[in-house]
Amino acid sequence: MIYKNYKRNHVILPGREDALESFLKQNYKGMQHKWKHGFNSHSEDALTWSCFDLLSNFPLSKKTEALNEIFEDAYNGKSKLLFKHGQFQEDQLQIHIGKQYTGLSSNDSTEVDASIEFPGSLIFFEAKLYSSVSLATPPEKPYDQIVRKLRIGLDSPLKDSREFYFIFLDIAPLEKLMKRKTKSEALAPSKKGFEDKWKSAWLFNYYKFGRNNSLSPLKAALKGIDTPPIQSVAENMGWLTWSDLFKNIWFIRV
Repeated sequence: MIYKNYKRNHVILPGREDALESFLKQNYKGMQHKWKHGFNSHSEDALTWSCFDLLSNFPLSKKTEALNEIFEDAYNGKSKLLFKHGQFQEDQLQIHIGKQYTGLSSNDSTEVDASIEFPGSLIFFEAKLYSSVSLATPPEKPYDQIVRKLRIGLDSPLKDSREFYFIFLDIAPLEKLMKRKTKSEALAPSKKGFEDKWKSAWLFNYYKFGRNNSLSPLKAALKGIDTPPIQSVAENMGWLTWSDLFKNIWFIRV
């Protein structure tokens, strides 16, 4: 559905109206993509704003409680991320929506749908709703969307002091979106529409779990940048659903 007013399409806390308008009217390569899609009920940017801006404006105690549950779901109960009471001050825990990050080695930049920064950790969220991950199209785009985020996150100016985590946010659990396809099918040009949703899950699974008991696909994808042990990179890749994100935020709020 296309709304007449973009405000109908977003959760807006009192006093955050100007911040939302600034977010939507950002220019990217001379175009206002977020504004263009801000009236569409299928906009993943609108949903990302609605969830993460609400979360960022929680009191610190509720914010950390919600994040603990979000991380628990994203890593199937095996998250290394756990906030303790009084661990940080309010200004040490920052949640960003649509922040630009640039790699040190390549000087390559990317806009991250949502990110969290606090002492010791940097977390990128790649958010998808009805669309699939963007594939590599060399030479203009040598990396697919997952690899691009991993490379820049691992190579960001914060990498020396913070451990990097990557969470893919999608409409369904990984195992529900997975299909038994070949690598050539997964890397074939995407179609338009929901039928290509499986490619996000396939590629995530391909990098996180590798093939034939080897993480060589992930190691090859990260070639040229300085990384921690490849096993730890894979372990720090998490998968989260919109329903888990929403319920963890909403239950804490009420």
